[in-house]
Amino acid sequence: MPPVSHPFKKGLLVILMNYNDHAPPHVHVKYQNDVRSYRFEITSGKWLKSGKELPSKLKKMVETWVEAHEEELLEQWENAMNNRTVTIIG
Repeated sequence: MPPVSHPFKKGLLVILMNYNDHAPPHVHVKYQNDVRSYRFEITSGKWLKSGKELPSKLKKMVETWVEAHEEELLEQWENAMNNRTVTIIG
């Protein structure tokens, strides 16, 4: 799963994107070495259901970053779905 962000807070969390992932377009957030629990939908700005929640400060940081980079993230989503290289944004 390649990263699409530089690490936030000295590597505390990283935003990643899977190749050939399921719809809707979303990113995974790696936090405390867990990438399966935290997923955020790019266009709706909603967190996908999970058993865990990020601390509120980190949630807001991810939400703000995704909103600011929505167009670029959707381009990277297309790349990932077509097995093209995914690059770091921002």
